[in-house]
Amino acid sequence: MEDAQPPPPDAAPLEDAAVEPVLLPPHGLWAVALALFVLSAVAAIFWSPPLHPHLQPSLVLETWRDVDLAALRQPDDALLRLPAGSPEQQALQATIRAQFKQYLQREAALRGETGDDAAARLALGAVEESVRTLVQRWGADALRRLAVQFGRDVRVAAEGAILAARTAHQPFSVRLQAQPLPSDVSVLTDLAGALGTSLAHAGIDRQVRDGKLDPAAGQVIESIAQARFLRLGARVAGGAPQLPSAAWLFVQHFRVEAHAGLDLDRRLALLDELATADPAYPSDYARGVLLAREEEFAKAVPWFERASTHGPFARQAHDNARWCREHAAAASANGQPPSPAP
Repeated sequence: MEDAQPPPPDAAPLEDAAVEPVLLPPHGLWAVALALFVLSAVAAIFWSPPLHPHLQPSLVLETWRDVDLAALRQPDDALLRLPAGSPEQQALQATIRAQFKQYLQREAALRGETGDDAAARLALGAVEESVRTLVQRWGADALRRLAVQFGRDVRVAAEGAILAARTAHQPFSVRLQAQPLPSDVSVLTDLAGALGTSLAHAGIDRQVRDGKLDPAAGQVIESIAQARFLRLGARVAGGAPQLPSAAWLFVQHFRVEAHAGLDLDRRLALLDELATADPAYPSDYARGVLLAREEEFAKAVPWFERASTHGPFARQAHDNARWCREHAAAASANGQPPSPAP
């Protein structure tokens, strides 16, 4: 019997022979893998995390939006529930409204510059005398009630004019100067005189959200209009009645944090007043924010450092202080400060 011979090298293997698997990449896989590697490297360079991944600076300061509006309006609601008064009182109140409207129309015609105008002074003196009589006979609440109603009327008119400007894709300040005046602006001007211009100067029209004026901004309008009306009590013995303290503080918060027409020095002066009247206000943090907004980064650092040790903005103050230090160094190095924080 002849010995079995091994199959030639090129012969097909037997079915039961052991087969060693050979893993070969599919055609083109090497090129794909190389491309992915290069893309990952590029992404690592251009989208690498910041040196301080947890540093989140922010110069947003909006404590004025956090006010409890229902609580703020409660004293005003109580005044509006007071009895209307005797026919004689109601007649005097109607006279005051008519006299004030006459003065405001003159004020609007003069664009708020009434100081040297004899007719404006005469009209203002007449309404101040009527207010003095009202308070003498029926008390300060009679004047406050008129002021609250005036504030709410102005709010409705101002909101209408602001939203009309937004619909027309026109700046509110420009719409106030249009000739002839749009009907919505005429309503506001007839009611509140040059107050509409003051509101535009404050940037109140920037507070529109989703097609509606922010309720806190509406309350700012209301409180400012009330304060304007209460100044008619200048001839009242003991001085004119003032806004309730909560409303005054609320308006001060807005002026410090969001008023568009005030420069840094004026804001800092108002901040000093606010810090004295409301010790709970985060004045150190606010001062740092105001300085940083004006790219005074080096001056802002110590205020953020102080605020980082206490208060509700401690963590944010820590991040802002570090951010300001880095940006102050950059500004010193190249002479050009970087863009403000978000």
